[in-house]
This record gives sequence, structure tokens and C-alpha cells, in this order.
Amino acid sequence: MLREATERFGADYTDEQFQEWMGTEKHWAIENLLRIGGADTSEETVEKAWNWFREELNRTYTENPPTPLPGVEDALRELRSRGVTVGMTTGFSREIKDLILDAMGWSDGDVVDISVAGDQVPAGRPEPFMIQRLMEEMDITDTSVVISCGDTAADVESAKRAGVTSVGVLTGHLTREDFDRLGADIVLDSVADLPQHPVMSAE
Repeated sequence: MLREATERFGADYTDEQFQEWMGTEKHWAIENLLRIGGADTSEETVEKAWNWFREELNRTYTENPPTPLPGVEDALRELRSRGVTVGMTTGFSREIKDLILDAMGWSDGDVVDISVAGDQVPAGRPEPFMIQRLMEEMDITDTSVVISCGDTAADVESAKRAGVTSVGVLTGHLTREDFDRLGADIVLDSVADLPQHPVMSAE
């Protein structure tokens, strides 16, 4: 959908170029993908592409509510039962974040304790601001007790800039070798595997 939002306004880029913007704040991603793809990047065009993206996401997620990947919800519940605070960051805006959480039944604090969207901080991934915002709201100052999981290069870079443990998960488009090159501290098949990893025993 992000790709369609830019291609419909004339952008043309490679799969590799597109992947570089996965996981980043979506308004920023749209502006940069339009630029990389040789399309018009005037404020009017960027806003048209952004509004189409938002409206299409709202329609899609309303008609076809998203569901969590297998085992992920159980893993998050298990972590919370151990006293681990679970936070979520997303490159989507607050309205889309809330729509997704509501659709999955996660908005009542039963699975996720706290969440931060890309438009709630000065800049989204790969900047560390969303992780830092979560830490601030959780009253956490020790970066050594924070673990950040994600399936994009921007997730890993954001965690590294925040100084927290970065976990790359293989549920997206990146391979284990990709995450090794990016310098991820840990690579897992899925977030569902996190509760059983030794790093959790060390917390």
C-alpha cells in the first residue's frame, strides 16, 4: 500500500530502494520515495499521496482487520506475566495505530502496555525517539534492560541509536545474513521465540 501510494503519483524505484524505507514513519517515507522515484515532491503531491495512503489503510483495516502472527500474542502475554513491560512502536500515525490495536483487541492494555506512533515524536525510525519516548513513559533509564524487536533495517538502526538490545525477527523481508550485516544483537525466527531466549533469563 505504501508503494502504491507513491507509484500512483509517478514514483519508480527498485525493490531494494523500497525496502530501505520499510519501518520508517510513513509520511516521511512517502516524501522520500517520491523523491527517489523521480516524482513530484511538492507539498501538494506529498499530501495527496499521504491522504490516499491513510484513507486506503483505514478502509482496508476496517474491512479486513489485521491479526497477529502465530504465537506472538501468547508470547507477549507470557512476558507480561513475568513482569516485563511490553511497548510497541510503529511508523504508522496514531489514528492507524489505534485502528490496528482496536482490531486486534490489544488496546485495553491486556497485551501491549504502551504504544508510540511515528507522529508522536520529532522523527520516526531510524531515529531512536520512539524507543526513548517509551522508556520515558515507562520511567526506564537503564538501556541495558530494554530489548527492541523488529523486522526491518530501520528497526535495528533505531535500537542501536537508542543503545538498547536489538533483535531482528525473520517475519519480514530480511534474512538472517541481512540482520548480521546490520549488526543486530540477536536474530530470531519470530517475536514468539523471545520468551524462551536466554536474554530473557538474564533480565
